[in-house]
Amino acid sequence: MKRSNSQTKTGRPSVMRRFAGHLAAAAVLTAAQPALAEMPATLDGLATTPLHDKVTIDTAPPSDSKRVYVVDPGHFNMTSVIFPVDGKNNKLLGMVDATKLPNAMITSDGKRMVVANTMYSRVARGKRDDYVEVLDMETLNPVADIDIPEGRFLIQVLDKMASLSTDDKHMFFYQFAPTPGVGMVDLQKNSFVKMLDVPDCYYVFPAPKQNFYMHCRDGSMLQVTYDDKGNTKQKTHKPIRGEKDFMMNNPYYSTSNNRLVWPNYEGRVFQAKLTASGAEYMKPIEIFSDKEKAENWRPGGWQPVAYHKDRNEIYLLADQRAKWTHKTPSRFVVVADATTGKRLRKIEMKHDIDAIAVSQDKEPHLYALDTIAKTMHTFDAKTGKHVASLDELGKAPIMLIVADK
Repeated sequence: MKRSNSQTKTGRPSVMRRFAGHLAAAAVLTAAQPALAEMPATLDGLATTPLHDKVTIDTAPPSDSKRVYVVDPGHFNMTSVIFPVDGKNNKLLGMVDATKLPNAMITSDGKRMVVANTMYSRVARGKRDDYVEVLDMETLNPVADIDIPEGRFLIQVLDKMASLSTDDKHMFFYQFAPTPGVGMVDLQKNSFVKMLDVPDCYYVFPAPKQNFYMHCRDGSMLQVTYDDKGNTKQKTHKPIRGEKDFMMNNPYYSTSNNRLVWPNYEGRVFQAKLTASGAEYMKPIEIFSDKEKAENWRPGGWQPVAYHKDRNEIYLLADQRAKWTHKTPSRFVVVADATTGKRLRKIEMKHDIDAIAVSQDKEPHLYALDTIAKTMHTFDAKTGKHVASLDELGKAPIMLIVADK
């Protein structure tokens, strides 16, 4: 895309337009204000004494295992906000501005965030502009701005519609129209590579040695092997689920150990290990007993499933609910052994929760997001004890992101 002379070195006029948001909202401002006491009392209200305020902009602490990011698309607003939170101390670290329904990803070391954005020249209409922004997670400032073709998947905020490769060298985003495709971005060169032709498949699950998988309409898993120039080889694996299994929209996937955990509407959980050598499917497990099924226990929520790798535990949002109400919030999290399906515990959250995530350390936190109350609740993932709450998180926070390592 041709840029005008008024554009900055990043190649995008919106950098200046977004400067105020990045400066004022992306960092914690601390100020000493002795000047109010020094201001002379004058009848005309004008002070002649210089103000001596000292304003500094703090950087966020280095990311750790309990860092969590809250994504607020604001009820489909044209602008969105991402809140970095120190989950260890329940402290809001700042704000990152984004555009309509962004896809946000965190690098494996937690140092950078990659955000796929869409904006329009006339706010909600006009010329469309899709781009990828890379941000430093200590300063929360942009360090790269990469133009991509207009066509990024833009229906709703879904996990794994854009993903980072296992080595963080590439980013992939799903294109919905005019034809199915996966866009490839080189994050080392900060440049768009090309659109990869794929069949009618969805999601991007990265695997080692420059591979990723996609889920196709018939339940099969498409394996795509790529090189740095975007040349691909493709292979289709057998279906991971049955024809009548209706799957929740936001599965869990770990880029570091390549574990896919995916519940259906009734609480049957399908799992796979996705590697360079192929897709290894595990035996599906049933989260609910026959008695619980008779009592209408089902999963529900926008981001309903999490997984702790070292503990091999699945966390599933659940409640007693009517069929086809799987998008509504839940008040419980059931925890099960990921291999056997054995129930380990049930956590009553006492709030209507739409999204959950689990930190990957030895003393994990369970993060639970109440969209209506705009509040994130923190629980001890092992005991279920409520630890903290953080409110006033935007307009309609709906997604949680935690570091995979």
